[in-house]
Amino acid sequence: MPEIDKEFPWKLVQYMTKNGANVLSEHVAARNSQEMESIRLKKVGGRINEIIGTKTPWFGVRKIDCEWVDECTHFIALVNSPSHGVGMEIERVLLKSERGLNFTPVLALVKNDLLDSLTYMIRGIRQKGFSLKTYKNLEDAKKLVNEFLVN
Repeated sequence: MPEIDKEFPWKLVQYMTKNGANVLSEHVAARNSQEMESIRLKKVGGRINEIIGTKTPWFGVRKIDCEWVDECTHFIALVNSPSHGVGMEIERVLLKSERGLNFTPVLALVKNDLLDSLTYMIRGIRQKGFSLKTYKNLEDAKKLVNEFLVN
């Protein structure tokens, strides 16, 4: 069952930014493509125009995403639906220490009624710093995010 509130990711990201978090990939929670491009442009400036105008823009976008993952001090992911990108980002975060980068804790959030359908690749992670938490609603998710970022 997908997220009932289609604006849930947007509301959660807005909560985090209003409380001082620098959400590097804020654009992924955008409510539409125009908003997504506006946020992305604000984050990476003219760099995105150079990338999008190339024959193979996905290489540049991937490079930026990898830089953000490597830079982050905390990583929060909504894992309610399948996403190769999020899975790759989680794995990259978990391997940061092995690559000589800062240890970065991970919080994976899944709506409580979607836990049983969550991929074993996420449910099976047992590495230090990885936490999979279920939430019932936005307020519950905000509480989990706050605890994660404060602790």
